Amino acid sequence: MNRNPAFRALTEFRMAVTAVLAGSAFTVAGGATYALRHDGFPELVAGLAFLITGLVMLGSGTGKR
Repeated sequence: MNRNPAFRALTEFRMAVTAVLAGSAFTVAGGATYALRHDGFPELVAGLAFLITGLVMLGSGTGKR
């Protein structure tokens, strides 16, 4: 196994929270860009994908196993 402390600190919960935060930021930026200039659809889709993935990871409860 990898004995790097930084590697061990990266838990699934932290990855899920990071995905939710990044997804929220991308979704807001993509939504604003799409509403103002109509070219923010790729950012909007990527943000929603990260947001949904992070929420599913948080809701799965794998940290309790």
